[in-house]
Amino acid sequence: MAVPMRSTDFRSIVEPILNETFDGIYDQRQDEWKMVFREFRGTPRNYHEEPVLFGMGAAPALPDGTPVTYQSGGVLFIQRYVYQVFGLAFALTKVLVEDGDHIKIGQIYAEHLGQSMIETKETLCANVLNTAFTSGFNGGDGVPLISTSHPLAPPAGVASNQLTTSAALSQTSLEQMLIQIRGAVDNNGKRIRLNPMQIVTGPQNVFQAEVLLKSVLRTGTANNDINPVKSMGLLSKGQANITRITSSTAWFVQTDVKNGLKLAMRRPLEKSMEGDFETDSMRYKSTERYIPSWTDWRAMFGTPGL
Repeated sequence: MAVPMRSTDFRSIVEPILNETFDGIYDQRQDEWKMVFREFRGTPRNYHEEPVLFGMGAAPALPDGTPVTYQSGGVLFIQRYVYQVFGLAFALTKVLVEDGDHIKIGQIYAEHLGQSMIETKETLCANVLNTAFTSGFNGGDGVPLISTSHPLAPPAGVASNQLTTSAALSQTSLEQMLIQIRGAVDNNGKRIRLNPMQIVTGPQNVFQAEVLLKSVLRTGTANNDINPVKSMGLLSKGQANITRITSSTAWFVQTDVKNGLKLAMRRPLEKSMEGDFETDSMRYKSTERYIPSWTDWRAMFGTPGL
C-alpha cells in the first residue's frame, strides 16, 4: 500500500528557508525602542516585581554628649511587570506545497511575519511615551510616567518630572528642562546629580532637536551668545527620534537613571513550524513574551508641549 506524502514531509526543506528569511528581516532593521528602553531578563514566573526603596534623610548635627538619631528606610512602592505573550502565524496549504509554491510564498509571508513582530514591540514601547501624561496609565507609584505629583517618602512630599510650564521644544524650554533635571531629588528629598543624556521626541521635532544640539550659538536669536547645551557637553547621546510617538508637540529628556524605562523579557522570540494532521497544511508561528514599562520615573522628564 502506497503511503501518500503529507506536508509534514517537507518540514526539513521548508523550515530552514523560512527561518533564514525571518531572521534577515528582524536583524536588518534598527530597533528604535532600544534607544530608550533597556531589556532585561525578568523573573521566571507570571510577573516581575521591583521594590522601590527609600533610605534616610540628611544626618543632623550631634551636640556633645547627645545620642545618635535613628532613622529607618522602607519600601516606597512596588513596580510590577506583568508579562504578555505576543504572536502571529500563517499556514500554507498542501496544494501550495505540492505545486512547489511553498518556498516563494513562504519567504514572502515570513518577511511579513517578522515585520509584524517588530511592529508590535516598537508600538508597545512607544505607547509608554504616548500615554506618559495620561491618567490611568500609572506606574507603581500610582501616577503616570510624567507627573507633577510623584510621591516621596514622608515627609518629603511629592516631586515632578514635568516641565513647570508646558512649552514647545526651543532653546529656552530645553534649558528650563535641564535646570529642572539638575534639581532632582531622591525618594527622601535629597538632591541627586542626574545627567541628561538625550532628547526623545517624534518626527515632528527631529530637525528642531538637531538645531538645538548642534548649534554653536544660541538658536532663534541674533545675539552672539554661546549655546550652553553644546559648549557644556550636555545631551551627549543626541536625540532618539521615535517614529511611533503620536504627539506632534510632546518631547522628553532622558537621564542616566539605570532602572528607568525597561523591557522585561520573559521568553525571547521563538519560531516553530508543524503540519496540520487534518488539512495537511503547513503552519509557521512566532511568539514572544515580554512587557515594557518603567521603574524609576526620574529616567524621563517631559512636557506635552504646545
